[in-house]
Amino acid sequence: MNDQNPGRVDDDALPVSDAAISIRGLSHTYKRGNLTVFEDVELDVGKGENLVLLGPSGGGKSTLLRCINRLVKASSGSVHVFGTEMVSAPLRKVREVRRDIGMVFQSFNLINRVSVLDNVLIGRLGYLSTTRSVLGLYHKEDIAEAMHALDRVNLSDFAHQLAMNLSGGQRQRVAIARALAQRPKLLLADEPVSNLDPLLEREILGLLRDICREDGITSVTSLHDVELAEEFGSRLVGVRDKKVTPIAPGEFDSEKLQEIYGT
Repeated sequence: MNDQNPGRVDDDALPVSDAAISIRGLSHTYKRGNLTVFEDVELDVGKGENLVLLGPSGGGKSTLLRCINRLVKASSGSVHVFGTEMVSAPLRKVREVRRDIGMVFQSFNLINRVSVLDNVLIGRLGYLSTTRSVLGLYHKEDIAEAMHALDRVNLSDFAHQLAMNLSGGQRQRVAIARALAQRPKLLLADEPVSNLDPLLEREILGLLRDICREDGITSVTSLHDVELAEEFGSRLVGVRDKKVTPIAPGEFDSEKLQEIYGT
């Protein structure tokens, strides 16, 4: 694991202006069931960093990712993304910031009965007027951007195939291309390889890592596999028991494993 970005929670906090993401006092409770997912989370992610959230299923990783782009509105605290406070921002401002945030989901979230190209073009909707967005009237530049994104994930030859006809690995690459079509500054990936076999896991994570390095994209990825996290993350943070725990380079011994995953 690369140690160029050591753990940065609490005492080593970055100024908001120097962080891609700056989280302070973040707590969230789902009203249904009165379930508190995490409390008073403090976390910074530096620009260009490749952070991995590591922890068991149900530990709060997905909710934390969704609080960052406000797919979930946190109960309290603040989340600054490139300087904009997302928890209290009006929806118009949130939509503006989301143009810079690509998201890759565990379940791909593709529209099965439309083409691969049309799925990737969804990543361009934030750049269209309301009328063009509703009618799907893309500019030539949008189509070129989508095709370029497909080329980067080696799927340009599949542009006009239906998404439903692709394999799992191909579908996840389409999802990555859709995120890239936004030209994001930040990429959030929620368990992006949990539905794939071991060989495809490394292929997809390697693709994400390499593209983010080439484009200077900050990334936050949730995983549950320790070996993959250490191989593909520049910094690890455990998410468990309503808190986040920084994991220093080389610190993942049996004691730390028990702390993050033990019963």
